[in-house]
Amino acid sequence: MKIILIVPLTVPITARGGGRCDNWAVAVIREAAVAEAGEIRRVHARSWLATYPNEDYGVTRQWVEEFTESWLTVQALAQSAEFIAQVIAAPDTFYRVAEVGGRIAGFVHAAKRGPDDAEILGLYLDPPVIGVGVGRQLMDAAIGWVGPAAARLDVAPYNQRAIAFYRRYGFAEVPGSARLLNVLPWTTPDGRADAPAGLAVGVNAIPAITMARDRAGSAGLPATMAAGLGGR
Repeated sequence: MKIILIVPLTVPITARGGGRCDNWAVAVIREAAVAEAGEIRRVHARSWLATYPNEDYGVTRQWVEEFTESWLTVQALAQSAEFIAQVIAAPDTFYRVAEVGGRIAGFVHAAKRGPDDAEILGLYLDPPVIGVGVGRQLMDAAIGWVGPAAARLDVAPYNQRAIAFYRRYGFAEVPGSARLLNVLPWTTPDGRADAPAGLAVGVNAIPAITMARDRAGSAGLPATMAAGLGGR
């Protein structure tokens, strides 16, 4: 099912085909296509660059740039296409994109881990459409698919805008869940566990906390999910 809405724009965007959208654009929430893997991955990279660099947490812009550039090689994009094909075909996963002005501007990915356990694996937006309602429409679609099941997600502890956003959906921070994601050693697409030449050194990881909601949307973490959270 497609969701179609009109969204205001905080900055102009270039629509697919080269046209310019200055003040508003048509947004469509729909299923992804495998052929869009490259466009989706580039949005993912731009979202990381706008969100994760934070010197206070040791996340350098250089590292984020180099990390995301590795997603855009020919080999990595081919793997992304394979991944999206698998996700689309899997009955226990949910993957939707937001198309704004005819181009991909965001996506959400969720999965069911059991009959009463789900995870929002990612919600990313192109920076020009942050704060105009596109993220809310993607999240609404994902939560509609999850239903009343308990759910969890990860977020950077310094991403206060995202934390406030998820709280509106009944998610709350899980005590003791802080950890680092994407820690070196670097694993390349062909499975080698070594860092590309020139990779920035330091923390080189994204700090994360888990947020969770109990069944039917109340904030907190049910005992069954808490038991399975160790080591995440």
